[in-house]
Amino acid sequence: GLLWRIPVQLLVVALPEELFYRGWMQTSWARATPGAGRAFLGARLGPGFLATQALFAAGHLVALEPWRLATFFPGLLFGWLRARTGSVAAPVLVHAASNLFLATLEASFYG
Repeated sequence: GLLWRIPVQLLVVALPEELFYRGWMQTSWARATPGAGRAFLGARLGPGFLATQALFAAGHLVALEPWRLATFFPGLLFGWLRARTGSVAAPVLVHAASNLFLATLEASFYG
């Protein structure tokens, strides 16, 4: 099922989430406070950066399982990629790859 999961993760999961959280939300906060924040590894991370990642994690609580809040941490990477590259392409690819990696790990342990 990996060949089926790749386009699903790219087009149905990662792309919409990244367009909303990093493409719209994070970018809107960055535009509202230009020049604010701190530079980190070549990216300016403004006041809305952490809030975006917190809301991204909270958005994964549609199934009330507290471990889903751990998505905050990969969200930090996705957000940094957005700020560093100025595009959502890298966050989409890394997001999809992360989900596919997790699915592979789960299948190897429970499959």
